[in-house]
Amino acid sequence: MVDEDDLEEIIMSKPGPREAKKMEHDMLNRAASNPVRRKIIKEIGIYGASKEEILSKLGLQETAFKFQIEYLLHQELVKEEEGKYRLTDKGLEIFEMHR
Repeated sequence: MVDEDDLEEIIMSKPGPREAKKMEHDMLNRAASNPVRRKIIKEIGIYGASKEEILSKLGLQETAFKFQIEYLLHQELVKEEEGKYRLTDKGLEIFEMHR
């Protein structure tokens, strides 16, 4: 029988390397499966892009942009530096997959 302390430890434990890799792969697939997110990632590209550049080029409404960019920031696919959005290493993976 599993002791109550052991059960809490099992529940609170972090995923193993295999599970963590699967979770990361699933997250990348979710991000890449959304056409608006893919377009934002492509627009940011290797050199980065400002909010205004992305909105102008893609013709997005600000509310749609805000929702999608927050997702990308939260998933650490994009970062904001000096007024521009830039892709992280994980974001570059998606960019390269959909070039």
